[in-house]
Amino acid sequence: MSHASGNPYPQQPPYPAHGQGPAAQQPRNGLGITALILGLVGALCGLIPFLFWLGGTLGLIGLILGLVGRSRAKKGLATNGKTALSGVLLSLLAFGLGIYGMVVVFTAVDDAVNEMDKELNGAAHPAAVLHLPGR
Repeated sequence: MSHASGNPYPQQPPYPAHGQGPAAQQPRNGLGITALILGLVGALCGLIPFLFWLGGTLGLIGLILGLVGRSRAKKGLATNGKTALSGVLLSLLAFGLGIYGMVVVFTAVDDAVNEMDKELNGAAHPAAVLHLPGR
């Protein structure tokens, strides 16, 4: 049972040189940075009430990614714990602004519908609106 090279054993990776351990894994900082960007964009969108859906969605996604990034930083798998924390806080702000924007927009739409309903109901009964003297 020999391989094509004539060596009966499969090729093994070379051992590291004396005094060197396995190569250190690079820190995985992508989630914290992504959370920071999503929180920032979401907070900016949350300042415009009609974009509440975008601000809230970006805030929620950024919050989840920021918490995972923060967890990685605590475990030593990432080096950007402060960036992830900033992403979590900005994402919370974006989510809160999204909720606030939703309340503002829905309240404004409800008020507009009520005003239109009052106008339409008033126009349907002209005798109630028009008071002629002597009749």
